[in-house]
Amino acid sequence: MDHRTKGFTLPELLAAVAVMVILITLAVPGFTRSIQSSKADTEMGDLQRAINYARLEAIDRGVTTRLRPSAGGSVWTGELSVYDSTGTPANVLRVVPAMSSGATLTLPSGVTALDFNNLGGLAAPSTAVVISYVLGTQSRTLNVCLNGRIQLGGSCG
Repeated sequence: MDHRTKGFTLPELLAAVAVMVILITLAVPGFTRSIQSSKADTEMGDLQRAINYARLEAIDRGVTTRLRPSAGGSVWTGELSVYDSTGTPANVLRVVPAMSSGATLTLPSGVTALDFNNLGGLAAPSTAVVISYVLGTQSRTLNVCLNGRIQLGGSCG
């Protein structure tokens, strides 16, 4: 009589589980980095589109438009508002959702809003604006030049 059994022995099963745990341990940091990179690209793209929207609305409407934190002050990672200067109170054109928790957005000292004139140029502040974004190990830079050009990375020069 043949009493062979089918299946795995305990040492074989433990070896397979150990290999699987090692592979998962190696993959998780890369996966986390990939998620952070994707989130950073998305959030900077959203900010770039909001700035471009404010600029294009200034050109289209022929009036100054402003992008600033909805709550006022200098917390740019929260909800942002794009509005024009024709209404009283100001006419809100678009609201941009807040960034993810843990992200930091740094603008030059004293910059509480970005104003675009009817030609699409930066009306205020009177110098190019460099916006720095950091999320975990990911960092991005967005430049708003005096002529209104918006550049991801690089410089206005």
